[in-house]
Amino acid sequence: MNKARGDSRGGHAGLSTNSPLIEVNGLAPHKQSRKLNGHSLIERQRLENKLLAVPSYVPEEAYFKAAEDGTPPDDGHSVQLVASVDLPTRYGDFTLYGFHEAGSGAEHTAIVRGDVHGAIDCPVRLHSECHTGDVWGSLRCDCRDQLEAAVRYVADQQCGAVVYLRQEGRGIGLLNKIKAYHLQDLGLDTVEANEFLGYPAEARDYGVGAQILELLGIESVALLTNNPDKIEKLTAAGCIVTRRIPLKITTNPHNEFYMQTKKSKMGHLF
Repeated sequence: MNKARGDSRGGHAGLSTNSPLIEVNGLAPHKQSRKLNGHSLIERQRLENKLLAVPSYVPEEAYFKAAEDGTPPDDGHSVQLVASVDLPTRYGDFTLYGFHEAGSGAEHTAIVRGDVHGAIDCPVRLHSECHTGDVWGSLRCDCRDQLEAAVRYVADQQCGAVVYLRQEGRGIGLLNKIKAYHLQDLGLDTVEANEFLGYPAEARDYGVGAQILELLGIESVALLTNNPDKIEKLTAAGCIVTRRIPLKITTNPHNEFYMQTKKSKMGHLF
């Protein structure tokens, strides 16, 4: 995996934003003369005087953007590290990184344990958003169980990362996922439901995930996954996957058929 490009100013040495972090005080005069987030220039100055240091995040006006015709930027300017902060959690202490994807405008995150810059065989979980499971605790899938198992595993390691990708419902979106659940209640399995809606069984793309790992400076990953398709797609995107770390999840009466379908039709390894 190539080293990330760009400046790495701020409190996290060795990590690249793929673009300079722009100091708030360094904004052009015409940008400071207008109201910023509802505050007058005087109020803005008062708040700046309270800061203990100069902020080192990327302001919204400096985000990478698609062309006016909607053409996404080249790979070197499609995913951008925007901000980072210490994040204590119920699982342990991490650093939280926020990323902006220029083409779609999606906002992705990663929690990182220890120093991952230059890490080889680094434990990593690429987790695709599951609103119903991760937020509402749905028992129809195993997504939240996998996420929590991965975070606990990484928390016990010297270094590691969990990347949270905003690609809901295996890439079909939240509302279509709810429709797919309705179709499953009417007799289809999870693969058939996606196909009924006109989508493939698996529509996720891990190119953005590979770029995030590059920005974090991770050289190669030990991937926490039960999905061989994820390994193939991540490898095709240029990431070195050294091995697979299985996630052993117990089924429940609500997801047994779903889990069996993932195994028999999608090749998931349980």
